[in-house]
Amino acid sequence: MTFESTNVQTSNVLNFRQRRPSALPLTLSFIAVMLAGTSLAFQFFPHLLSSLKEPFSPMENHASTAVPAPSRETRQAINSPFSSVLADISESLAPSVVNIEVRIRPQGGQGITAEDELFRYFFGNQGFPFPAPQEQGGQGSGVIYNAQKGYIITNNHVVQGATDLQVRLNNGKVYNAKLVGNDPLTDLAVIQLKSPLGKLKAAKLGNSAQLRTGDWVLAMGSPLGFDHSVTLGIVSAMARRVPDLNEEVPFVQTDAAINPGNSGGALVDLYGEVIGINTAILRNGQNIGFAIPSNTVKQVADELITHGQVKRAYVGVMLSELTPDIIEQLDLFPAVKGVVVGQVVPNSPASKAGLQLGDVIQSVQGVDVLTPKAFQDVVRKEGIGKTLRLEVLRQKKRIKVSLKSEAMNPQAFQAMP
Repeated sequence: MTFESTNVQTSNVLNFRQRRPSALPLTLSFIAVMLAGTSLAFQFFPHLLSSLKEPFSPMENHASTAVPAPSRETRQAINSPFSSVLADISESLAPSVVNIEVRIRPQGGQGITAEDELFRYFFGNQGFPFPAPQEQGGQGSGVIYNAQKGYIITNNHVVQGATDLQVRLNNGKVYNAKLVGNDPLTDLAVIQLKSPLGKLKAAKLGNSAQLRTGDWVLAMGSPLGFDHSVTLGIVSAMARRVPDLNEEVPFVQTDAAINPGNSGGALVDLYGEVIGINTAILRNGQNIGFAIPSNTVKQVADELITHGQVKRAYVGVMLSELTPDIIEQLDLFPAVKGVVVGQVVPNSPASKAGLQLGDVIQSVQGVDVLTPKAFQDVVRKEGIGKTLRLEVLRQKKRIKVSLKSEAMNPQAFQAMP
């Protein structure tokens, strides 16, 4: 890093003084700029005029008078537009963002028998039973999706394994709830309040495709049990792929503070629309959070409400990108493009169609595929039960393979094309 000295050289000062007769144009320019700045200041901050109690007078008459602080009206004129928007959004969305309390009752309750040497030393070979497992609890957030039927969207990891669910609104009312459906692949779930519902307010889901990096957003939820907290940030990145977290979702990355308990809460834009469901943070980072985009949320939530699960097409292959090492192992030309078959699931559509280990899939439905995700996207877009046409390179020969996709096991925890 380079620093510039602020020391004033004596010779420069002397030279400046020697050019004194030429300073008049600079002085006139300075006065013109000051007058223009004063005009603009009064134009944009009219409340400043009202705070002036006396007409202008020579400086010596006010040498000992302190500059008055801006009036309350002036401060409101400067701060109110943005702060009022944030406060209005927070107030409007508060009834739609809920706190979810989870209880998990252990199954059985017989306890676990210890067989290690320490217990044998004190109790012999009879063993010593541990106390029965205790009931566990947790908290998360959710967003009301359908006020009439009491549907609430949250994260799958918030409600997974729950035996009891309680939902608390911002007005303090508490409702029991049940699980409608969950989707481990996107980490989304829908729960439903049990009757009587009372008066609820659903949030509006916006179009996450219209988000841009740098847009202001609010994160709303119940971090660490502090109900209905709000933090402010921006969209740090769009369509962020985080393989260690979830390869299925193109996340919205944000620097709005997200903490444990925020999971399932709302990421809201300045139009007051939910454009994401907060789901995770990077633990070894700072202000790096991820939300599931609202377009994905809406699609998954509607399927969970209708079917209780998300039905996805799959063909039953594990794919890898063509790296230079793989190209060399398969003795292919360096310019070959596609994805290589690393595993074929028995009795899957791929197995029935005759796909083999080492096959290079170059296109599906006429679309070139360069990554496993690109292949998966085409399969999912075509849907279940559709005949897929593949162009495959096998032992340096190009062949055509047709197969029919099937429904993927809804209990699968990893996406497989």
